[in-house]
Amino acid sequence: MLRAAGEATWQAGPLRKGSNLCHGTGGNGYAFLKLYRRWNEPLWLERARAFAMHGIVQVDAAGAQYGQWRHSLWTGDPGFALYLLDCIEEKVRFPTVDVFFPEPSETQPA
Repeated sequence: MLRAAGEATWQAGPLRKGSNLCHGTGGNGYAFLKLYRRWNEPLWLERARAFAMHGIVQVDAAGAQYGQWRHSLWTGDPGFALYLLDCIEEKVRFPTVDVFFPEPSETQPA
């Protein structure tokens, strides 16, 4: 069911609403990172990164339209920047949820 949901998100494509985490491209991209984390299938990381590249274009377009950055974690650019970092580092650290409530395997010393 999770893979089917990820596939449906991929087929729908990036959201037009913007790059943000709350209800945008970055939030959907985190779903791909979660699927990658769960099954270690490179396809999901590739899709997360593809959404990230689209989101960068959205950030640039919004900045040009409004003449400034959006400063909110959830509906702005800082949250999207965290998503970009997680795509680079192949990690899933969705603000608050994964930071305050990490999976048990993530709290064990390596």
